[in-house]
Amino acid sequence: MPASPRVTIVTGADDGYAPLVEDLFASVRAHRALDGIDLSLISTGMSPAVLERLRPMAQNVADGAWNIDAAGRRAGDRHWLMARVNKLYTRDYFPGYDVYIWIDADAWVCDPAAIDWLLTGVARSGLAVGYDDTPTSSIGLDVRTFVGGWALGRTYCMKHARRAGLPADTLRRLATVRPFNNGVFALAGDAPHWPVIQANMSRLVRKGRIFGSNQMAIVMAVHLDGLPVAIMPHACNYLDVPRVSAETGGFVEAEIPHRPVGVLHLASRDAMRADPAVEMDLLDTEGRTVRRSLRYRPEYLARA
Repeated sequence: MPASPRVTIVTGADDGYAPLVEDLFASVRAHRALDGIDLSLISTGMSPAVLERLRPMAQNVADGAWNIDAAGRRAGDRHWLMARVNKLYTRDYFPGYDVYIWIDADAWVCDPAAIDWLLTGVARSGLAVGYDDTPTSSIGLDVRTFVGGWALGRTYCMKHARRAGLPADTLRRLATVRPFNNGVFALAGDAPHWPVIQANMSRLVRKGRIFGSNQMAIVMAVHLDGLPVAIMPHACNYLDVPRVSAETGGFVEAEIPHRPVGVLHLASRDAMRADPAVEMDLLDTEGRTVRRSLRYRPEYLARA
């Protein structure tokens, strides 16, 4: 890794997610510490007018494609799934960078420390990613599930591995593995992970669902192929309901000691993703109710 690596933050979106891309890019540019990082956009079917509106915000823009033919055939007209494939091919779209940081369009940077942690993880292991801490990823035993005579926990990883038709010994190896959430992850430009992850994705989508296979491709690279990973804290891809710091006004983790949220991810918050005016009741760190959106607004950045 060079002393001053060339870094890009990449996201992908269609017209529906274009306003969220604007939020993400604006949040990056709001932090002077991230001025040296380029912004890259993969269009997964944006109209020309929308793409032209976003183009001045990014150093790089590319049209997305179905990098895996089988994924394109199985997706049909569900072009929104394209980004789930594209995120594993960002080096192909924008060659020449030392580090590629993917951030889903429905996430934004609250605290630039999260980007520093991702870069540290990449320097150490080539891949930096956090666990999927959403309720659907929990490991729970379902004794009705049998593979090769073994009773196994019906987990996120096992579910997707079974749908993909992976063999029984592989299912057993993945049964109790915690999944990663690659809504935010980083890869070194020269990491050996790229072809392995892409090959895993190709294998998974032959029979399995595109949704989820992108995460499983990374799980397999780490737990089956033995490639190194730096596990990032939840703050790098915060999926829970945050609190608001009574001291700084910024978003913080709900759990004590209420560390600052680095990247806030609006996964599954459909109404809020669609309408920036939608707000919800949050608690601040002193237990008072605060009415806020979870989408990016300049006033939500922590006050120094």
